[in-house]
Amino acid sequence: MVEIREIVDTDATVRNDIQNLVNLPTLQWVFVGGKGGVGKTTISSSIATALAETRESVLLLSTDPAHSLSDAFGQKFSHEPRLVNGFTNLYAMELNTSQLVDGLDGLKETHSFLQNLPDILTMLPGLDEALSFFELMQSVQKKRFSVTVFDTAPTGHTLKFLKLPEVLDKIADTMLKLEDSMGSVFQILSSLSTAQMTQSELFDKVKVLRKMINDTHDQMRNPNLTTFVCVCIPEFLSVYETERLIQDLAKSDIDCSYIVVNQVLKHIEIGNLIEDAWNGLTEEQREQMSTFFEKVREHHSVHNSRVGVQRKYLQDIKDLYAEDFNIGERANVKLTWSVVAINQNKQEVRGKEALVAFAKALMTHSPIPL
Repeated sequence: MVEIREIVDTDATVRNDIQNLVNLPTLQWVFVGGKGGVGKTTISSSIATALAETRESVLLLSTDPAHSLSDAFGQKFSHEPRLVNGFTNLYAMELNTSQLVDGLDGLKETHSFLQNLPDILTMLPGLDEALSFFELMQSVQKKRFSVTVFDTAPTGHTLKFLKLPEVLDKIADTMLKLEDSMGSVFQILSSLSTAQMTQSELFDKVKVLRKMINDTHDQMRNPNLTTFVCVCIPEFLSVYETERLIQDLAKSDIDCSYIVVNQVLKHIEIGNLIEDAWNGLTEEQREQMSTFFEKVREHHSVHNSRVGVQRKYLQDIKDLYAEDFNIGERANVKLTWSVVAINQNKQEVRGKEALVAFAKALMTHSPIPL
């Protein structure tokens, strides 16, 4: 079981865990994202298991086309929420955002709405995908889970995914601005399409839709309700993409209070053990074991060289975010921005026990290894 404890005033320092995320009772949306191959699914799954300890019901939802939730938990998931084995309140589902309209019952309204538009209006860039995203959020809300954790696609897709509400709002705004001047044009477009909706009906629906879009967008920009967890590894490209992601999230007013640095290697300090062992050998033993000792020295050198490179990027992460990730208050809960470093695991993190153990590591406050 993951240890959940209350954050007290003495914790008013930069923390290196996700205690505050789990302790925030108002949180409804947790997005987990980053570069491909950094362990987003492991992190999101572990966060979901930790939240399941304190929340009434948790939904873990994958929007990554390369779905890995089924592999992480060792059971098959689909486009409908399914109870995760070994839990009573944790559900998981996998969606392909490019097939949302066809794959999720809750998106039939979007499909119907698009069918009733004049054909040329459905060609507006991003309309279909943006409506699908909006209906996805609406559908998840209707299922009434206490909190939803999104295992998102790699960075570029995630940024596009999160900007879809803005796209849809701009499209709706453009259409509403044309309402008064569109009468004759609408009649022409309608005569050239199979749409059955009148101009008045169309704009009434657009107005209702826009309000719902704005409500959803406001929720995503409310740090009491939504936060983003950036996952990276201590390498150049991953740190670079993390910085890009955080900057874009800031531009979209989406809270990002946590960076998880995964796959951190430990420095191996063996002092003079290798040389002492070598010096203790006879000439015959040295001749027999020289290749072995060369390999040991080589692997030790390569490993610690990689550790040195990782330490450089860990320092970069600390320098980049230490001043920005400061103490604040949210929903009467003492809050710190957290940079969490997780050591490289000896084996794959798969199954309930491994994920719960990983969640425990995420919940454990420890300094960044520098």
